[in-house]
Amino acid sequence: MKYSIELLFLLNVCLFAHPHMFIDTEMEVRLSNDNLEGIEITWHFDPMFTAAICADFDTNGNDHFNNEETASVFSNAFSNLQSSEYFTFVNIDGQVYSPERIEEFSVFVEDGALAYRFFCPFNIAIPEGVFRVAIYDSTFYCDILYKEGLPITITGPGNETAQFEIEQNSDISISYGGNVSVSRDGGSYSGTAFPQQLVVYLNCN
Repeated sequence: MKYSIELLFLLNVCLFAHPHMFIDTEMEVRLSNDNLEGIEITWHFDPMFTAAICADFDTNGNDHFNNEETASVFSNAFSNLQSSEYFTFVNIDGQVYSPERIEEFSVFVEDGALAYRFFCPFNIAIPEGVFRVAIYDSTFYCDILYKEGLPITITGPGNETAQFEIEQNSDISISYGGNVSVSRDGGSYSGTAFPQQLVVYLNCN
């Protein structure tokens, strides 16, 4: 049986669209001057998903995933997200791109929380010098925010003059119903969610 994030509780998703899973995101944006080379994404998961994946795939219970275990996690608990475009959307001059494939997938436990790390190659020109990255689940089954602290790193040629900010994308509204039985600490749920997005400005002097 596959345990992809979208399919893990498929029947529940049909009935309850409010969040059941919480993901904190870190990103390394890799530039090549005026091109977006790609984005390395790290997802940190909540205790329930951590426990489920570790129980099913960390066969010796040592909080370390060897190559075989990592391949099993990828096949059974990640790869199906291709159908949801890996929750990753890059907006360049009004055109939206999602990763066609994933590279460098790894899974590990950090500070007691399961994490996925993977690279999304793009190699797209940024002619106007600005682009946006939003990571969200359109069903709001997963509540995805940027990790507290310093979640964004920009690397590669051109990073020296790049600046960024994180904002709410008010143009994308995600409606969900049902009573919220599980929430983030301090979270407020109104029935409509708006994803966070990273805005990167190139060539800022």
